[in-house]
Amino acid sequence: MLGPMSDPTVNRREFLAAAAAGVVAGCGPAGTAGPAVRRQPGVQLYTVRDAMAEDVAATLQAIAGIGYKEVEFAGYFDRSPLEIRALLERFGLAAPSAHIDRHVARDDPATVAGRAAEAGHDYAIIAWLAPEERTSIADYQRWAEVANRLGEACRPYGLRAAYHNHEFEFEPIGSRVPYDVLLAETEPSLVDFELDFYWVQKAGHEVRDVLALAPERFVLAHIKDMDTDGNITEVGAGTIDFAGILADPVAASIRHCYAEHDRPADPFRSVAFSHYALRSILD
Repeated sequence: MLGPMSDPTVNRREFLAAAAAGVVAGCGPAGTAGPAVRRQPGVQLYTVRDAMAEDVAATLQAIAGIGYKEVEFAGYFDRSPLEIRALLERFGLAAPSAHIDRHVARDDPATVAGRAAEAGHDYAIIAWLAPEERTSIADYQRWAEVANRLGEACRPYGLRAAYHNHEFEFEPIGSRVPYDVLLAETEPSLVDFELDFYWVQKAGHEVRDVLALAPERFVLAHIKDMDTDGNITEVGAGTIDFAGILADPVAASIRHCYAEHDRPADPFRSVAFSHYALRSILD
């Protein structure tokens, strides 16, 4: 476990400027990895959503300054997919995946797929279901079909659909577990999964056990840690054995690892701390 973070308050604009200049203490770019290294630290931009809403370009520049090479979007904040792609190229970032509007995925999957392709993503991910959208097993079966249709729409672009979990998919409905339904009723040739390690443990399950259900289908992961009270904390500041899990053969298909914190006290210190820890874990 890494030590606690320092002063939890930092001026966001000052941090943006410092990170963009590559002078964030202890969180500079990682050393050049050899060609055999498949994973590098990524970050889910939901962690810095307030900054994204304020200034997308400055936020991406700051993320690159911290040392991240991969990002995952959760909205484009009024930027077009082509503008997003240009910003990524400008700051030397890749965005293998994005969380997309589930309702547009349901009603117009071709538009979702086309926008994802324009932005340069490889995966379009259904990331959340509202409580009223998941009251029955039949609801989950319908969302599995939405994911299949999204996967079909993605295929001409060489992209894939994926599904990201929270804890509610592991809460049984009658005799069935919704997550089992999603795995069983999505088409492996079209739909992959992004496993959120924190939410799996929050639901009372072991990450390795879930990965073992279909190891080849788990290609992305959210790496957020759990403190001793069960709350989200920065990577390396909690109790989850990320290094051990990611070294296990059941995790061999995971190619993209995104640090995330849903409600950080200071978003940029959080992503900087998590980058340092995640880089060490992946090394």
